Formats: sequence, structure tokens, C-alpha cells
Amino acid sequence: MSVRLACSLLLILLSLPLNAWAQWFEGSENIMGTQVVVSLWSPSDAKGSAAVAGVMDIMRGVDNRLSPYKESSELAQLNARAFKAPVVLSTEMAFLYEQSQAMYALTDGAFDIAYASVGKLYNYREKKAPSKADIERLLPALNTAHLSFDNSAKTLQFLNADVAIDLGGIAKGYAVDLAITYLREQGIQNAYVSAGGDSRVLGDRGGRPWLIGIKNPRMQKDDDKETVITLPLEDVAVSTSGDYERFFIDSVSGQRIHHIINPKTGRSASEVMSVTIIGGEGVRTDPLSTAVFVLGVQKGINLVNKLQNYDAIIIDRAGQVHYSNGLMPPAS
Repeated sequence: MSVRLACSLLLILLSLPLNAWAQWFEGSENIMGTQVVVSLWSPSDAKGSAAVAGVMDIMRGVDNRLSPYKESSELAQLNARAFKAPVVLSTEMAFLYEQSQAMYALTDGAFDIAYASVGKLYNYREKKAPSKADIERLLPALNTAHLSFDNSAKTLQFLNADVAIDLGGIAKGYAVDLAITYLREQGIQNAYVSAGGDSRVLGDRGGRPWLIGIKNPRMQKDDDKETVITLPLEDVAVSTSGDYERFFIDSVSGQRIHHIINPKTGRSASEVMSVTIIGGEGVRTDPLSTAVFVLGVQKGINLVNKLQNYDAIIIDRAGQVHYSNGLMPPAS
């Protein structure tokens, strides 16, 4: 190699940006009852691999602490003990409880973690729904008024023996937030983390926005389009609630029985098929997507339009798409 060519190559290498040697690292695991996916840009193999593993550790930790199906979890223990006596909450549980109650107030009760008082009787794998009599019996317990929280002592007590709570409408968004915070602390500047319908993007993807797709809620096996809308996004959280995530079709009525329960009826909400919320943090977009699903198109859009820095895309039961004001094209 000539000296001139060697010098030319050296100048080219020195002119490259510092992250030119970095690469994308990806991982996927089944955690929290869903698929957790992470994709991130890192300057080294060791750092990138460690960051992916760190995200998965965070997700497993949240699952172990907040899963209602693991007897040792704080949530399961709370449901087992809180009617007998006040239970001292961890800092994490107190935070999530307070966030949930704030969302309850904001949505006029459309988001209520006490939905599990009835929701616990639904079994989607076995295609079983509670009877009308069971719903009528337990519906009075489906009320946040039965949750007594002592803010100074950080204790929670259930005032009704039938009360149960579930954080399924906020825990995944919260876990994604924790993962993004961790990645920032590790010096990662570009990343995507998702847990089922909850995602959050950090920075961009190689100088271009991340492309986040909204799933076709009635996709069949032979459909060409898995996504119906693609959103170019940077530095935001995205949460989608859909009636296709956990459901079965009732053999008698033909109705779709799914996991998004209307707290006022104890039954699956039925006005829409999918709600996507875009905002700053998953701990808010996650419960807000559930609440808007329950509220329906008009009330849901009206609520989101009142919030700063949040937007919504709703697909109603007829397949029509509705947008909040922030996503509407400017008037010509």
C-alpha cells in the first residue's frame, strides 16, 4: 500500500463519527406474559450485550414483584392480606397505586385497578367468563372506594372481602420506563424497548425516526397487512390496548370476550377494537390507552384532546380510524 493511500484511508477513518464503530444489539424474551423486545445502539460488544441483558433483568424483576399469578409477588400478597389488615406498601407499589388513582380520577373511573374483583373470574385460555349472577354479586366490589390508602404510613387496606386489584393496565408501561431509564444511565442514546402493546423509543434509529406500527385488530392469517398505521417517532412512549390480545368468542352469543373490562359493568368494553396513546411516559400511556378503550370514541378523544403532549388513535368496532387533534392534518 502506498503512503498516499494509507494517509487517505486514515483521514477517512478519522473523519467518521465516533459511533461509526457501534452496532445494533437486539434481544427478545417471553416475560410478563408477553414478548419483551429490545433493540439498542452501542459502541462495544460488551456494553451492548450487557445492556440488553440488563433490560431483561429489569422486566423479570417487575414480573416477580407485580404479577398477580405469582404467590410470592407483592401484588399477590397484597390481594391475600389487605382485607384482614392494612399492608405496608413498598416504594414501588405505593408509586404505582398513586399513579393508578390519579388516572382513575382523570378518567372518571374508566381506569380502575379494582376491576380484578370481577376480572379474576375470566379465563381466556379456557374460554370461560363469569356468569351474570357472579358479575352482579361481585360488581359492588369493583370500586376504588373500597381501597383505603394511608398516605403518611403508605399502607393499603381493602374494605370489602371481595376486592382484588390488578396492575396489568400500568405495569408493562412502567417496566418499559424503568428499562429506558436504565439504558440512559448506561450511556445508551438510541434504543427501542417493548413489552407487548407498550413501547418506548430513545433517540432515533440511525438518523431516522423509529417506525412503530399499529396492528390490524382483525388480521387474518392470509392478510397482507399486519399493521394498518405506521408512526415515525422519537423519544416517546406508545401504548396500544386491543381486544385481540387476550380474548375468546362466546359459543352461545358470538360475542368477543376480552381482557379490557369496563369497571362499571364488569364486562368487556365493546365500542372500539384498538386504542393507541402516544405520550411521554409508559406509566401514563399504558393506563390511558385502557381508559380510552373503555370510554369509547367520543369521550376518549375528548379526554385526550384536553391533555398536553398526548395523542390518540382509535379504531372503532366498524374499523374506522379516529385521531386526536394533535394528529389531524392542518386545515388548508
